[in-house]
Amino acid sequence: MVTLKQTFYYLPDNSIDPELWLEKTGACEHLKDRDLIHRAIHLADATCKGLTTFYGQPCIEQSLDMAEILLEMKLDQDSVAAAIITGTLQHTTLSIDAIGEKLGETVAKLVSNVLKMNVLNNIYGSGSRNKTQLDRLRKIFLAMVSDIRVVLIKLAERTCMMRGIKNINPIERKRIAEETMDIYAPLANRLGIGQLKWELEDAAFHYINPETYKMIAQFLAERRIDREQRIHQTIQKLKEALTKTHLSAKISGRAKHIYSIYLKALRKHLDYKDIYDYSAIRILVPRIEDCYSALSVAHSLFEHIPEEFDDYISHPKSNGYRSIHTAVIGPDGKPLEIQIRTIDMHDEAEHGIAAHWVYKEHKTPQSGYEAKITFLRQLLAWHKDIAKQDASPDHSLDDILEDTIYVFTPNGEIIDLPRGATPLDFAYHIHSELGHRCRGAKIKGSIVPLTWPLKTGDQVEVITTPHGTPSRDWINKDSGYLFTSRARSKVAHWFKQQDINQYIEAGKDSLERELARARIHHPNFEKIAAHFNYKNDETLFAAIGHGNLRVSHVIHALQTDTQPETRPPVLPLKPVIESQNKMEIAGIQDLLTRIAKCCKPVPGDSVIGYITLGRGVSIHRQDCRNMAANFSRETNRTLDVAWDSKRLGNYYVDLQIRASGQQELFKEITSLLSNAKIDLINLNSTVSKKNNMIYIVMTIQIHDLIELKKIINQISQLPKVIDVRRMSK
Repeated sequence: MVTLKQTFYYLPDNSIDPELWLEKTGACEHLKDRDLIHRAIHLADATCKGLTTFYGQPCIEQSLDMAEILLEMKLDQDSVAAAIITGTLQHTTLSIDAIGEKLGETVAKLVSNVLKMNVLNNIYGSGSRNKTQLDRLRKIFLAMVSDIRVVLIKLAERTCMMRGIKNINPIERKRIAEETMDIYAPLANRLGIGQLKWELEDAAFHYINPETYKMIAQFLAERRIDREQRIHQTIQKLKEALTKTHLSAKISGRAKHIYSIYLKALRKHLDYKDIYDYSAIRILVPRIEDCYSALSVAHSLFEHIPEEFDDYISHPKSNGYRSIHTAVIGPDGKPLEIQIRTIDMHDEAEHGIAAHWVYKEHKTPQSGYEAKITFLRQLLAWHKDIAKQDASPDHSLDDILEDTIYVFTPNGEIIDLPRGATPLDFAYHIHSELGHRCRGAKIKGSIVPLTWPLKTGDQVEVITTPHGTPSRDWINKDSGYLFTSRARSKVAHWFKQQDINQYIEAGKDSLERELARARIHHPNFEKIAAHFNYKNDETLFAAIGHGNLRVSHVIHALQTDTQPETRPPVLPLKPVIESQNKMEIAGIQDLLTRIAKCCKPVPGDSVIGYITLGRGVSIHRQDCRNMAANFSRETNRTLDVAWDSKRLGNYYVDLQIRASGQQELFKEITSLLSNAKIDLINLNSTVSKKNNMIYIVMTIQIHDLIELKKIINQISQLPKVIDVRRMSK
């Protein structure tokens, strides 16, 4: 329900007095910058004056309620300021940029990340837990794990909402309560924040099952006098006994929260009147060894019930909760629970990981890293809780939840990798050169082999050598060095580049020997490369070294090029009847021709010549868009040309491939090209995250149109390929 607020912190002009409010909270002594809180309150008050939440509470009061929850957890001024602004943001037009300008970038970033957490409501409201929704949930993990304050602000916001929705529509109220019970209470539980967990569970239970809630509440009220008397007697006996043993302790009693009593009755099939430990006594001592001393004193005073003993100090709960729980027969002969813990353990039990979250100005980086790992693990466990409530029958939990791990760099940055990844995958994920030079790794300071499977929470340090190179064994899947195809492709590319360099050296050596024999000095390799339709001299040498181009052909071309020549005037060509094996351009003798780069025609294409200024005739496909534009302006500079079947050449063609998914696709394409003895000159790919489509643009070297159509048809038959088309600029 909405709590009526004290108004003594309002000024006569009905604005908030920040200093009076801070004094009223009584939990702000730890704040370093109270002026930031003042500015946040003034900004929130000015932007939402007169506005209320959907359940009727003034927005500024909801903001201050959220801030008080965080102050009780001893959070810093940035967190409190962000909570104050978050409480008003959904009702105003205040921008993140404006928040950063007035309150600083830290506060603006916190507010922005809190808003991103609204995706939790969308996931719950959809009514199902399919893979896409859970992936969206996972994507906010990294933002959340970088700063727990974001999660605590969101939990404070939900707690204030649950306090105030008493009078809204019952259907909407129940929906919010179910959302709280399914998402926010488990999140508080996973993080060990008992203070908020209990309040969220009881408030949600009140609206989900009001009859049972009322029954248990009345049951507790009827026995309050007996309970208080029994607790008082037990506390007095414990105090006297602990004082005699010189143990310093704080002892208090409390009633268990209603939802926990309901769960215990449900779990043990008990009637509420048969539950006697619905009250508990808590003993707080300074040190861990004092916990066991106090336990010994309690068991010496009262008969203990062995089956009700739990040592969560030696064996903490999964959310980090630590305490000793024991049940004894109290002074009136009825069971009573006693909890024993240190003061630090109590802070953690109330505030969870927030109690030991590390901020840079207080702790060392290593301790901060440990807290971050703990937080990440609890988030992952909570993620599984969400998924298991209503998992899609079409996807197993292993597929949905266990496909990603989160590991840390030595600097504490988080890297997500597929499950099964190794330290070598990690190195290649960071940078290709780091992967090439990787020779080992340390996990949390211990050396592990490169085949070591990483797991969530590992901190990975890569061990390198100054001039290392990859091993061919790394490409072999069975060797276990690399799990990701991305890393294997980087290694394969490195070796391919080395092979190309070897072909270049071999081709260059072979050509230079023949040039010396032919007594050809200082040839223009760039020009001769263009003559054979190669991009540059290195691709020319590689073609010779690979055996795709004969040295004798190059020598002949160079000898022809060095002979004196007379060029006739450029005249239109006569139409030539095309044969089945068209290879080079037929034209007037010695007329300089070149293949246009815009449309890259190949033998078999219908072509047309265009007389350039100073560079001879460029050969275009007749459907080339550039040629169509030129023809409309300058019809007197075009020539009819055709292919000459007497000369053999190599031609570049650009292809675009559209496919769904990318696994094994590159391997299948390169295998097809290799079998067809077609050289792959260049390959680039992009992935669309919207539709999970991959777009590949590659340049291949072919001889004619027949060969081109054949390879396009073969690529089109691959399972994941949707279409293949020839490109032109």
